Amino acid sequence: MADTTDPVAAPLNTDVLVVGGGPAGASVATWLARAGHSVTILEKRAKPRHKTCGDALTPRAVGELSRLGVDATEFGGHIVAGVRMRHGNREVSVPWPDHPDLPDYGVVLRRDLLDEHLRARAEESGATVLMGHEAMAPIVERGFVRGAKISAGTDTLYVRSRFVVVADGANSSFGRGLGTTRDHNWPYGIATRSYWSSPRSSEAWIESMLGPPDANGNPIAGFGWVIPVGDGTINAGVAVLSTYRDARGVNALKLLDSFAHRIADRWHIEPSDSLKAPSRFRVPLGGSVGPKMGPTFLVIGDASGAANPFNGDGVDAALMSGRLAAEVLDEALTTGNSTTLQRYPTLLSETIGQYQKVGRLSARFLGRPAILRPTVKLAMRSDRAMGAILRIATNEMRSADRGGAERAYALASTISRFAPNW
Repeated sequence: MADTTDPVAAPLNTDVLVVGGGPAGASVATWLARAGHSVTILEKRAKPRHKTCGDALTPRAVGELSRLGVDATEFGGHIVAGVRMRHGNREVSVPWPDHPDLPDYGVVLRRDLLDEHLRARAEESGATVLMGHEAMAPIVERGFVRGAKISAGTDTLYVRSRFVVVADGANSSFGRGLGTTRDHNWPYGIATRSYWSSPRSSEAWIESMLGPPDANGNPIAGFGWVIPVGDGTINAGVAVLSTYRDARGVNALKLLDSFAHRIADRWHIEPSDSLKAPSRFRVPLGGSVGPKMGPTFLVIGDASGAANPFNGDGVDAALMSGRLAAEVLDEALTTGNSTTLQRYPTLLSETIGQYQKVGRLSARFLGRPAILRPTVKLAMRSDRAMGAILRIATNEMRSADRGGAERAYALASTISRFAPNW
């Protein structure tokens, strides 16, 4: 990276500059501000964005919010009891797994509301939030990142900091400017979704269709979902794993249209009357983006590819990675020793590294129709098997009182240790 300082501009100063005001950025900022450090969040959008992803908060995400003192039900969150899984004519309703350290419920809340409240919590904790401020390029001095050049409307500003946190999402332009890249051998998800009005919006179950059929009626490596938002609408969409052999040939918009027609009678929607144009995006999974740190910066949330490789959920990992990053940065700021940042990748690996590897390996195998088709059919015959699948997919394995899910995961984990790192 070339030095990009501008000695003429009068910079703002902060201990930690956070690029991105989503769950990951708000999480790290809140923890650091509570520890007494000066923190500035840069959010490039001047107003909250209505985003169609991340509406469903799993019990693990709800637990991370609770650590922050945030209860999503207090500002409109809709409680859901579990996931109703469907394949063909078979349907299994699976409650959220019981876990000693996690709540037994999930919450649905529109992402724009969640993001807005998390930024407000960061401000209440003492962080500065600058809306409509886009980080254009890092300030680099002698190879160390010391802030960012900012675009704020027609103005150009400079924010100097001791450390920088990259939290600007899955398509992290600021991260790429620091040299982060996605490992193309690792899986990613292709997701398409929109909203529809539905009288079943207050339904207590999220619905998931496993292996939705393609144009030829063959199951794809992915799933469709219906998330009842509780406000008169549902969030419905489809996701395809890149490991699916025909992933490049899948027309995601046509697949969403087909899915909307399949759920129309059940959810009482008009497939052609979505409330907004469908959004389509690529989601890096399983920690597939690196490096996770530099001498004076850390990469968190979707910017580091932290989304769950089993279900594509990224909110819980975003909140968790923000918490871990804050722990490391607090120590670095308190001791004045920046080498503490080297602990961050290790903490991530110890927390979710092996789980992510098992997920990536599973994605490899389930991308093959010859394996996917019989696996789904067999699992759908047993309520217990579907409960185990949900426990694994939401990373709610128990260290004590181990059951079928824990035993299956332990076997997969052992196998993954001998597999390539993808």
